Amino acid sequence: MTNPVNKTEFKACSRSILNALRKQPPSRAPSFISTVFGDSVEPHGGEISLGSLINLLAPFGINERLVRTSVYRLSQDNWLTYEKIGRRSYYRLTSQASVSVKQAESRIYYFPEKTWNNEWCLVFTGTAGTTAEQRTELRKRLTWLGFGMIAPNVYGHPAATLQPIWELCEELGVSDKIVVMRAHNFDQQHGLSSAEMVRQCFKLDELEKLYQTFIKRYQRLTACLTADDQLSGANPEHCFIIRSILIHHYRRILLRDPLLPTTLLPEQWAGLKAHDICATIYRAISPIAEQHILNVCENQIGGFKPMSESYRKRFT
Repeated sequence: MTNPVNKTEFKACSRSILNALRKQPPSRAPSFISTVFGDSVEPHGGEISLGSLINLLAPFGINERLVRTSVYRLSQDNWLTYEKIGRRSYYRLTSQASVSVKQAESRIYYFPEKTWNNEWCLVFTGTAGTTAEQRTELRKRLTWLGFGMIAPNVYGHPAATLQPIWELCEELGVSDKIVVMRAHNFDQQHGLSSAEMVRQCFKLDELEKLYQTFIKRYQRLTACLTADDQLSGANPEHCFIIRSILIHHYRRILLRDPLLPTTLLPEQWAGLKAHDICATIYRAISPIAEQHILNVCENQIGGFKPMSESYRKRFT
């Protein structure tokens, strides 16, 4: 016989987490809307009516005016595009945003274990022909891809794949202007070790603190969701609230994480525990959260259809 979920505790955690979100300034709304698109809209075809989006965000204290202001800002930033049919507007991610969201999805929901062959990937962006604007954008985007700065205009990562780098260079028009190399620590007896390089190039102490805050915030909720618990009868809207805020907080930390090989991370790295907590909660509440999404959301065709099988594999 399974133990019933502690629904009183679950509701208390839900209220606590929602209150924490509502204390954030309105400027956070565009970022949160981006999270909702990636987590809840993309799995259902990628398009949502403005009215549905307003209804979906209402429980978070984001009112209609703020939704309209935020989607306008995201459209101006080339993150959202829309189609107007009669009096209704339908929003979806731009092609550029869709690429970014898919890259983020692989980091957030699948968290592949990084194996390491003792080589570093180095990117040199200060070569002749690159403009100051291109170098600034490269720095920002390479940092997003997990690269640390080794020296001015030199970025490194011990386990990076090359494809995202080439896609970035092609997008920025610098494919023939930068240099990408593979390197390894030639002399193990002199100079910095790879572990020491990691400590200098990546702000792991700051990242550790962010993960610890996440753990402290959500660990209480995992106590309500043991392996034998059943969430039958839980409120779908509450589960949607929890899932969305959970992923929003986790996403904001994880996208700052270079995802280094385990062998180069500090012992008892908090990021691993944070991932386990996020996965446990997400898997438990996601099916019920989906009920709320299907009840509230529609696109040009009509109500949202159930998500595809590939999206059901998140955190598995």
